[in-house]
Amino acid sequence: MAEKEFDFTVFGATGYTGKYVFRNLLGWEDIEKKPRKIAIAGRNKDKLESLLKETALQLDRNLDSIGVIIAEVNDEESLLSMCERSKVILNVCGPYILYGEQVVRACIQKKAHMVDISGEPQYLEDMQFKYHEAAKKAGVYIVGACGYDAIPSDVGTDVLKQKFTPGRLNQVDAFVNGKFGSAGVTINIGTLHSLAQAFGEFNQMLKIREGYVKGMFKKNLPESRYPAKIRYLPWWDDEVNGWCLPVPIGDRDIVKNSQRWFHEYNDEKPVQFEEYIVVPKLYHALFLALGMFYLTILIYFNFTRKLLIKHPKIFTAGFFSKSGPTRKQLEETSFTFTCVGKGWSEPLNEGDTDYKSPPNKIIKCRISGPDPGYETTSRCLIQSGLSILDEGDKMPFDGGCITPAFAFRGTTIRERLTRHNVTFEIIE
Repeated sequence: MAEKEFDFTVFGATGYTGKYVFRNLLGWEDIEKKPRKIAIAGRNKDKLESLLKETALQLDRNLDSIGVIIAEVNDEESLLSMCERSKVILNVCGPYILYGEQVVRACIQKKAHMVDISGEPQYLEDMQFKYHEAAKKAGVYIVGACGYDAIPSDVGTDVLKQKFTPGRLNQVDAFVNGKFGSAGVTINIGTLHSLAQAFGEFNQMLKIREGYVKGMFKKNLPESRYPAKIRYLPWWDDEVNGWCLPVPIGDRDIVKNSQRWFHEYNDEKPVQFEEYIVVPKLYHALFLALGMFYLTILIYFNFTRKLLIKHPKIFTAGFFSKSGPTRKQLEETSFTFTCVGKGWSEPLNEGDTDYKSPPNKIIKCRISGPDPGYETTSRCLIQSGLSILDEGDKMPFDGGCITPAFAFRGTTIRERLTRHNVTFEIIE
């Protein structure tokens, strides 16, 4: 890649998540002891300059070397200029269904890598279908879902896949356990907006997926003789010491798509994945299930979806807010994401294509970190970008629009995240 002015540009830096990405990027410089050329980008120059002043005061640090780039999703020339000056774009400007494709096109045209924090399946699959070959030809990587959605689930599943002897892992059940303080929980409206956009048009998502699967992959995913059985009703699990219920809008699709890539290009047996939320009491599980149902109804109808986005605090009793969580709330929040891998201890009998007895071996990968929505998301995004910048030669195809696990298997992303307080621990 030709020499560029900046190693990293945080696009959408003045948004709620963007501020954390920028701060953590500066913090990683202190850990790494290696200076990087950094820029922040957005549509409002005054807000960008205010962010620099505010962050300089908070960190007691001179930030005169940080670049300021004016870029807007509806201004193609500004996006092209930003990408021309940047090696890696850390894109936190969502919802990506509305604003992501413009950035992807500009990155490919000006040969800039890009990572984002989207969890929106139709955006992710549509971008891979439309732009993988173009990105591959340009020699740039476009990797979505590089935040809390879906580095722990996708990379955690692949860690277990490699820990088992190849072909022996059948399924991964992931259990999400959050820890919160006295200040409670609030989520910024940006997350809600992305959620509403992604799942308010379910039929469109199904149409995109049909084209994605048929157009991208020649091999069909084989079905296991021992399919993972999702449990819909709340149930107690001694291993995670809590009541569990399925995550209706989780990382299942992203993990499954990674398995498509591994099966297509590495001829690997795919792994099944299910995700559950863990809460301490049964009434917590029932209340959470009712809340999910209520939110699904609001998102489903166009009229209620608009009201939800306009008045999030009213319609979610303060759970979602335009102001986002307080610093105290984030400091008191942490998570544990336990991936339980179930497979076999012995190899297949010669001539067999699948096992004739149920899985008999369990290995776990426990991922832990600070607040998942903003702190861990920021750190995952940054380490994804650094992996491309420093270890691109260990990634597949020399470029492409691909999933996180498939992109980063050969890199040291786990070790990078551990140094940034997002840890991966194997339990046998």
